[in-house]
Amino acid sequence: MKQKVNAIFTAACGLFILYAAEAAAQEKHKVKPGETLKDISFAYIVTIEDLEKWNEMSRNAAVEGEVLQIPDRRAAEAKGAEEGISVSKEEKELLAKLVHAEAKGEPHEGKVAVASVVLNRVESSQFPDTVKDVIYEKNAFSPVANGSIHKPANEESKQAAEEALRTKTVDYLYFFNPETAESEWIKKLKVEEKIGNHAFAG
Repeated sequence: MKQKVNAIFTAACGLFILYAAEAAAQEKHKVKPGETLKDISFAYIVTIEDLEKWNEMSRNAAVEGEVLQIPDRRAAEAKGAEEGISVSKEEKELLAKLVHAEAKGEPHEGKVAVASVVLNRVESSQFPDTVKDVIYEKNAFSPVANGSIHKPANEESKQAAEEALRTKTVDYLYFFNPETAESEWIKKLKVEEKIGNHAFAG
């Protein structure tokens, strides 16, 4: 009798797992004119990477009229926590301070994008492997050179850092303010997107 109950329980668990996996992509979205994967990722609070994986798409290539499967946000976040960047409390605070120093006065979207650039660098073979090392890399960020990195982050900058850790919103490796940037090298980069006063590239 006990073996029969165990068998039924095991079968039920298997069915639940299958149902949960199917339900995770039940929500659908029809792409509107001019809409990008970035727009859709913001609307559903999922990453562009997850949208691409679920729908086997190339980068930011949403097609008008196409029906996309929207991954379950909780499942995506859990998967991201398993596969994503390991960040200590100290590094999370440092990331928020950088966002505050670099993007004070910028729109929230711009703050999240700045934090996302740092995280993209951590994942890139061209840069150091930790948030701290990326931020403190020589000549990488002006707030490190001028000392403003040590100023406390405000609540909005903390939220932006948290959001980027959950859902990176851009794939770029560089950002700069065209009006204030002193590096001639960075000014020569091809600008892919502008958010507030910042240009994003790479």
